[in-house]
Order: sequence, then structure tokens, then C-alpha cells
Amino acid sequence: MYTPSLVTIGIASYNNAHYIEQMLDSVRNQTHPLVELVVVDDCSTDKSVEVITNWLARTNYPATFIRHERNQGIVRTFSECRTHAHGEYVSWVGSDDVLHPTMVAETVAEFERQGTDCGAVYGDCEIIDSTGKVIAPSFLQFFDPSFADNPPQGNLIVPLLKGFYVPALTTTIRHSALDKVGEYDLSLYSEDLDMWLRLSRHFRFAYLPGSLGGYRVHNASAIHTNRVALNETYFRIYNKAYFEGDSEWAAARHNLADQAEHYYASVGPAAREKLWYAFRESKSNKIGVFWVLARLGISYKVIRQLLALKPRI
Repeated sequence: MYTPSLVTIGIASYNNAHYIEQMLDSVRNQTHPLVELVVVDDCSTDKSVEVITNWLARTNYPATFIRHERNQGIVRTFSECRTHAHGEYVSWVGSDDVLHPTMVAETVAEFERQGTDCGAVYGDCEIIDSTGKVIAPSFLQFFDPSFADNPPQGNLIVPLLKGFYVPALTTTIRHSALDKVGEYDLSLYSEDLDMWLRLSRHFRFAYLPGSLGGYRVHNASAIHTNRVALNETYFRIYNKAYFEGDSEWAAARHNLADQAEHYYASVGPAAREKLWYAFRESKSNKIGVFWVLARLGISYKVIRQLLALKPRI
């Protein structure tokens, strides 16, 4: 007799009172029969806790709800979701996105087809705006068209270093694979890339065709508000030096140069130091020029204006 697998969905809640109920409803509407819900609110200053509490009381949907007394950041929040997860598979999602009703069922079926050496399954998703309107039908096409026609599978280390974005919203991980690679690095601002790289060292990623959710882009999204912190996260990942072989190191150094340029463009406070480090590692002439100009107090914005360079962020 077939017994369906338990799947844990962990929601990291922070200041998304306007959207969180849509995410909660999308979890409740999953067609898969066994879903465990864990919600961790990271000391929201809006009405998120009130919205979640009212939704739980109204729907009587079983959930573990944890409230932080101080803001701890996204990595610690997802780490706490992981602590309370009992599912064979786990999915970590933001509180402003939505899941399609069959996301969990389709993903579990794909895991069963792939076998135990598959550590993660991911699918595409739509890009939606603050009102829920679809502004792009494909996350993969929106962020990097070069990967959209043939999304990478297997070991994703080189594609990730070359700029491939795995849609975290529609990525589900085998719990035993998480146990194998260890805890989240709490020193990082963002957990995604570091975890994908570590998983890829030991397990295959599988791509499940089709759209499995809606990724919301709005003015308060981290992609708009925390670029410097995201750049600094990559520098920390690079310093771990766990890349192997020429192709991985070449991609890692090229990405380091890109991150240093983005950091400079975003007026990061340690731009000169980051540029110098990236120049020494990558030997990029462009980064060397940027370092000299940064030392002279010339901003990236001024360089673009003088040389009519297109922005890289």
C-alpha cells in the first residue's frame, strides 16, 4: 500500500502582512495529502503576526508558529524552520510569494522517479507584481535567458557560479541531503547560493518542467533593498575555497569580479578593498581599473556617465 511522503513547507515571515495570507492559502490548497507547515516570523513590525494568528484560528490548519522577539535575519529564520521540520522533503519559501496547488505533489512524484541520489528538485515559476499580476511567465527566462531553454541538472556548481538562479520558491530538498551537507552558515546574509553549492557537491539537482508558483517582485523585495549584503555574501562564500578543478575556479573568480563591480556600483562602503581583492584573485584588467578609480574617489556612477557604460545591476 502506497504511503505518501510528508513534506515540510517552512515560511520565513517578515513584514509581508499584505501578502502572507496568500502564501498561507496556497499551502493549504496543496493537493498533496501530507504537508507540514512551519511559520517563523522574524520580529515583523507590521501586522504579519496578527494576520498569521487570525488565519490559523479561522482555518484551523495545523502548523508550528514561532515568533522571534528580535530580528535575526533570513538565514537564522530558515535554520529555525529546519529545526522544526519532520518531512522527508522540505521547501523553504518567502511570505510574499505563492505556490501553485500541485507544486508539492508534482515535486514528490519527481523525487520518486529520480532516486535517492537526487538531492533537490526545482521548477520554474511566474514573476508577479505587488497586485499578483503576472509580469513575466518564466523566472528562468526573466533572470537569465541563456539557461531557460535547457535548465541545468545534475551538479550545478559551474552554472550557479556563472549566474544561474535556482528559484528557491519552487525548489524542494531531500531532508537526508540537508543532513548530509550540514547546517546553514549563519554568518551569511542569504542562504541560497551557499546551500545549492554544498548540495551540488554530493547530490544531483533535477529540473521539473512547468511553472510551480509565483515569485513576487515589489519595492521591499530583498533583490531591490539589500544588494550590498548579497554581494558581501558571495565574498564570504568564495573565501571558503571549496571549489574544485579549473572550470569551477575559473567560474568562481569570474563571479568574484562581477560581484566586486556590483558592490562598487552599489556604493558599498569597502569598495576599494573588495575591488583590490577581486583584482588579485581574478586578474581582471577592468577590475584593476575600477580599483584605481575607486582609490581616486571616483564613483561608478560617474564612470558610467563619462564612458556611457551600461549598468551591470
